[in-house]
Amino acid sequence: MSMLATAVINLIPLDVPVGWSDPPPVNMVEAVLLLGGIPLLLFTAISVAVYLPSIVRGESLAPGQPPVENQWLGGPRTGTAELKGPESEDSDSGGASGRW
Repeated sequence: MSMLATAVINLIPLDVPVGWSDPPPVNMVEAVLLLGGIPLLLFTAISVAVYLPSIVRGESLAPGQPPVENQWLGGPRTGTAELKGPESEDSDSGGASGRW
């Protein structure tokens, strides 16, 4: 071995950490609460965070409801009559314009 390798080995403690070879016994009730209770608590908290706003608004949570039609999120409130047509001067609609 080189002298550098020997110096590095002497600096790093290679002993087993205290308590690793003889860990304290684990209480079964604590283990079940820790490994089962925390995931159950997280599942419940996420479910409440997802469904609570809908329940507060009074929406139905039953499956099989017909989809909401004519819903435009963030669009004009009065419908498509508020939109500018392709023939207006300041409209950017109409797809590719082909101007050179």
